[in-house]
Amino acid sequence: MDHLFELDPRLRMCAGMVRPGAKLADIGTDHAYLPVWLMKRGLISSAVAVDVRPGPLKRAEENIARCGAEHIVTRISDGLSAVSPQEAGDIVLAGMGGELIARIISEADWLRLDNRRLILQPMTRETELRLFLQREGFALLREEAAVSHGRVYTAMLARYDPGRVGGGELYPYIGRLSAESAAGRAYLKKQAVRLRRRAGGCLAEGKREQAAELLRIAEQIDKIREENER
Repeated sequence: MDHLFELDPRLRMCAGMVRPGAKLADIGTDHAYLPVWLMKRGLISSAVAVDVRPGPLKRAEENIARCGAEHIVTRISDGLSAVSPQEAGDIVLAGMGGELIARIISEADWLRLDNRRLILQPMTRETELRLFLQREGFALLREEAAVSHGRVYTAMLARYDPGRVGGGELYPYIGRLSAESAAGRAYLKKQAVRLRRRAGGCLAEGKREQAAELLRIAEQIDKIREENER
């Protein structure tokens, strides 16, 4: 198995959030790298590998067969519509935009059942995704960052737990990320740059108060990052 492929840091970060022995649903599975990798190491008990397109699902089936990864089934599905609550305890939504992740979650009420864990790896719109989770009662239990192919990514571990949602003014931008790791600091730097870019746009539109607020938040994020670089 190891000679076939290894997970890149982005998917390895997601794999590290899956509970041992979990029933996994990997939505947007593409090549099924994540469920195959976990299954061949005995880290999950079963998996449903889902994609909305036939092409990626065919590649997933080829990888599953080549690796002899038993207990992985494949399905064409838009989001979780073809996955039953009994089939999945840990649900991975990785490699897609934050708005799409939010839509998929909103269309599956059973994700609010006890003991369901969401492993979310947005490629875009992380801020909007965090705000969606907060608004809908999903608590962020953990968040990590990883650098892969020159880009920094974040992954979020969440579950439905309205009493633990929390927040704060930095939450939409950095969630529960720690600045102790180099990848975490890289993500904080990226977010501060984004905020300054947005502030510049606000100034160009004459929105001085909004620009000042965005710059103030960017400075707070930079301070957290710089304190952990010492």
